[in-house]
Amino acid sequence: MATITDVSLLANVSKATVSRVMSGSRGVKSESREAVLRAAEELNYRPNAAAQTLANQRSDYIGVILFSSDAGQVSTYLPLLAKSLKAKGKHMLVQFAETQEEQARVIEDLNQRHCDAIIAIGCNLSHINSDKIISIDGKTASDEQFIGYDYRFAAESACRFLSSKGHTSIAIVVDDENIASKQVLEGYKTCLQNSAIPVNRQLIVSANGNSEQAIMALLNSYHPFTAIVVMRDSQAAVAMNLFRNFNLATPSEVSIVSLEGSQLASQLNPPLTCINYPSKQLVDIAMEQLDSCLQDRVMVSKPLVSGRLITRESVANRS
Repeated sequence: MATITDVSLLANVSKATVSRVMSGSRGVKSESREAVLRAAEELNYRPNAAAQTLANQRSDYIGVILFSSDAGQVSTYLPLLAKSLKAKGKHMLVQFAETQEEQARVIEDLNQRHCDAIIAIGCNLSHINSDKIISIDGKTASDEQFIGYDYRFAAESACRFLSSKGHTSIAIVVDDENIASKQVLEGYKTCLQNSAIPVNRQLIVSANGNSEQAIMALLNSYHPFTAIVVMRDSQAAVAMNLFRNFNLATPSEVSIVSLEGSQLASQLNPPLTCINYPSKQLVDIAMEQLDSCLQDRVMVSKPLVSGRLITRESVANRS
C-alpha cells in the first residue's frame, strides 16, 4: 500500500505539500498540486482519515535554523524571533547547521517533530522543495519564501560615502563564498567603477571564519588603503585592534565602515560608522510570511530591505 512518503518522492514535493493537496488546503502552487494528484493516482494512494486529521493539527512549534559559527546572528535574531513568536502563541525549536547536508538533516528533524513552519537564517535551501520554509538572507526554491537585506545597496552606499570623503583606496572584507558576500562584492565594484576608481583585487579578502587572518593578509599585501568596509561589527573590532598593533590610527590613517550596525558599533573606540542592518524589519516581514504559511495562503514576494547610513567617528575626511 502506497504511503504519503511514496507520493512525496514521486511528485518531488514535501510530505506537508502532499497533505495540503489531499486535504484540499489552499496555498499550494498549481504545478505542485498537479504533480501530487498525478502521483497519487499512479500509486493508487488514498489518505488515511485519522492520519489526515493529525496532519492538519498545529503543533505550535516553529523551527529556527541558524549558523553555529555566527555569534552575531544568534544574538541578533533569537531575541527578536522569540518575542515575535511568543506574541503569536508559538514556541521555537532552535537548530544549528552550516553545510547544506547539515541543513537538510536539520529540516528533516524539524519536520519529524511536526513543526508548523521553519525559519532559516542565511541558509542556501534552493535544493529543498518545501512550502513550510521561510528564509531570511538565504536562498529558497521559491522567491516568495525569501526575505532579504539589500547587501548590494549597503556596500555601494558605504563605498559611496567613503568616496565622498576623499577615499580612493578602499579595501573590503567579506564573510566567505555565501550569497550575501557575492552581493556585497557586486555593490563594492559597482561603486568603484561609477567613481572611476580601479578595482584592486589585492584589497578584497574573505574572512572564512578568521577575520584576524584576513585583515593581516591585507596588511601583508603592502597595497596601501585608507579605508576598509567590513560586513560585521566584530570584524571592525578586530581591524581596529590590529591597526593599533601596527601603529595605524583609526580614522586618521584608516577609516572603517561596517554593513551591520549592532550594539557593538557604538561601543567601539572610535564609535563605528555603519549601514544599519534592519533585523527587526526583516523579522516583522518573516512574521507576515509565517501568517500566510499557517493560514494556507499563498506567500507574496517581498522587496529587499535597505539599511540606512549611521555616521560616527570611524571615518575621516581626506578631501
